[in-house]
Amino acid sequence: MSGSRNIMLGTAGHVDHGKTALVKMLTGCDTDTLPAEKQRGLTIELGFAPCRMRDERIVGIVDVPGHVDFIRNMVAGAQGVDVVLFVVAADDRVMPQTREHLDILTLMGVRRGLIALTKIDLVDAAMRRRAADEVRRFVRGTFLESAPICPVSNITGEGFEALGDALNAAADACPPRPCEGLFRLWVERVFPVRGFGMVVSGIPAGGQVRPGDRVQAIPSGQVGRVRRLEVYGQEASVGRAGECVALNLADLEPQAVGRGVLLAAEGTCEPVTMLEAQLTLLSRLPGAMKDRSEVHVHLGTAEVMADVCLLEEGLLEPGAAALVQLRLRKPLGAVIGERFMIRGSLGSLAEGRVTTLGGGRVVGVSDRRLRKGRSWVIDHLSAVAANLDDPPGLAGALLRQMDQGCPAEALARRAHLPVDRLLEAIQPLRANGTVLTTATGELVHAESAERLCAKLVEMLGQFHQANPLRLGIEPDQFAAQAELRKDLLAMVLEILQNRGAVVGQGTVLALAGRSVEAPAPLAEACQALEQALRDSRLEPPLPAELGTRLGLPPRRLEQAIRLLSDRGQVVPLDAKVVMHRQAVEAAQDVVLRLFGKAGSFTTMQYRDALGVSRKYAVPLLDYFDRQRLTVRGGNRRTPGLAAKALLQAKAGPSEPKQAR
Repeated sequence: MSGSRNIMLGTAGHVDHGKTALVKMLTGCDTDTLPAEKQRGLTIELGFAPCRMRDERIVGIVDVPGHVDFIRNMVAGAQGVDVVLFVVAADDRVMPQTREHLDILTLMGVRRGLIALTKIDLVDAAMRRRAADEVRRFVRGTFLESAPICPVSNITGEGFEALGDALNAAADACPPRPCEGLFRLWVERVFPVRGFGMVVSGIPAGGQVRPGDRVQAIPSGQVGRVRRLEVYGQEASVGRAGECVALNLADLEPQAVGRGVLLAAEGTCEPVTMLEAQLTLLSRLPGAMKDRSEVHVHLGTAEVMADVCLLEEGLLEPGAAALVQLRLRKPLGAVIGERFMIRGSLGSLAEGRVTTLGGGRVVGVSDRRLRKGRSWVIDHLSAVAANLDDPPGLAGALLRQMDQGCPAEALARRAHLPVDRLLEAIQPLRANGTVLTTATGELVHAESAERLCAKLVEMLGQFHQANPLRLGIEPDQFAAQAELRKDLLAMVLEILQNRGAVVGQGTVLALAGRSVEAPAPLAEACQALEQALRDSRLEPPLPAELGTRLGLPPRRLEQAIRLLSDRGQVVPLDAKVVMHRQAVEAAQDVVLRLFGKAGSFTTMQYRDALGVSRKYAVPLLDYFDRQRLTVRGGNRRTPGLAAKALLQAKAGPSEPKQAR
């Protein structure tokens, strides 16, 4: 919408204090549209309207119910408010829902607003002053402490000019809602429109949406397409966070969408029944909250029953904050950083009146039960909580939890950011060495890399202790035991090798300074075996035959083969054939020569070129397949990555073309 600004104003206050009449005076719109609202003379559902500022800019305004019976609807509206128009009637002054609404606004993160002192036509000047003084005392210590108090009459119009000036100033001071995140919208209303089908409305909590975008309904997981959209009732090409948006959706079943459903960019959010949070209790509560207390959780426009499981202490005192796990009775869509509120009573819900207890922000969506008192869990969640409004810090805290790193796309989903925004956010962390990158582009936190370094050094030490006659361990075997991806293992080993902690000895990995003092019988066996394999070239006897010929018992023969293999002097091609390194290198030269003549060769062609039987040609080719020198396709071999690199190096740089 031309001239619009993506911030949302909102009313709040006790029932019958004049909120809806104020909105009508400001916008010309009557937001009480339901027959029941007209009949009862009070707001039941949320009402949305465009509000025109003095400079002709349009911002949204949401009118919320004030009656205690409709607090859940008020909470649903508060989740989208940037600037509040807090309403107190001069004749009634501060009332129960006045207090509860201010608590809710504070818990939902509203930090800007102004106060409208309504119904001044019903009181004299002295009572007006006393009402203003009472309101000022009431908001002391809150985000409204310095907010202007604007006396106004919805009947005579007195004070509306000053209210308009204060409203413009508050809107000017509020920055637009950030739109760089991934799109998500908590559904407020769903209704059919003749000729168009299903329409949903709400205030996007993040990102932007355009016609043609695919959105996913959480928790059902169904995916739909945005046919068209409106912003404040006018067709638009984009809907932004902080605007009142109506989406005409296709391909979604009606039962998949309703109030409390989260619409998110496809593939960016999963339903959960357990989420971690930083919870703060209101200081005015009469007692502490026990572990596993039953509450109503209000998240976005959703309301669901849950148990509050304390992760730190046994009790949560009024005014205190703690890390908790909310175990929901029904799945919800939730993202890290989202604000929520809880209502209930400090006993069971049946024991007392349901009231607002506290609120906070989501810091984890593990969807698995966490046990109390785990220090590493507390440390991780505390780090996330401390960085919720700092994208680089949040990305670092989330990555720090992942011991083996992750692709940038996965980290972006956790932080609920587009990949390009995530990569931009972590650029300083890459520059200072906090975030490392593997050869395949996956991200690893430096602390995770350090933990892996310590793990690998410990594993190598254990291997050496268990195998005193082995020079080291083969990289593939080490990777399997460490349960690490090859790219991650390579990165960590490079760190250790650069530090001089780990070295490559022959074909194996070993701790620096590691050496094997073979006993004399084993050293003699190694010398005899190495010479016998060197002499037999491409047609070595089977190990058992060699053992008989050299007079070596099976155990000593096995030890000698392993030690010579670790040193890189011999190569076990398979369980039966062991060949000297020089013979394998000669066989590799034949492979490259055949590739130089043609693009591929058969097993028989290779056998004939070597001048040996299939008994040796086939194990050699299988070995070269594993080394990526050759690639098998049926009975033919084509060049693998290693062969291509060797052939290119042998050919040298290509001749530059002659200029014509």
